[in-house]
Amino acid sequence: MQIPKNILYSQQHLWLQKIGTYDYYVGITDFGQKEIGTIDLIELTDKGSVLKKESCWGTIYGINKTFHLIAPFECKILEINTDLHHHTAYVNTAPYKYWFAILTTKMETSSLLNFQDYIQFTH
Repeated sequence: MQIPKNILYSQQHLWLQKIGTYDYYVGITDFGQKEIGTIDLIELTDKGSVLKKESCWGTIYGINKTFHLIAPFECKILEINTDLHHHTAYVNTAPYKYWFAILTTKMETSSLLNFQDYIQFTH
């Protein structure tokens, strides 16, 4: 199982890579992808949507289960990766390369897990 050291994680198996003062790329972790199985479809909330902490902002449909994307903090969706509509299978082979959305927040993100915390959480 891949767990990159330079990004943050949520307990809902999302990875978050900081790309600005308040902005993050967000995708599914390798652990989450393996739990879901082969991903067939990804549905995401619209660009510009404001999300409350723990609200659902998308759904991933896989061969093993359906997985709801849960907001790790209050945020706004700045961008949706529209390439995933046509190339969903990319996430199956490289989950850390293909982000779902760019989220922005001015909230405290201390609830996120670092590399070591996520390893302990998944074992």
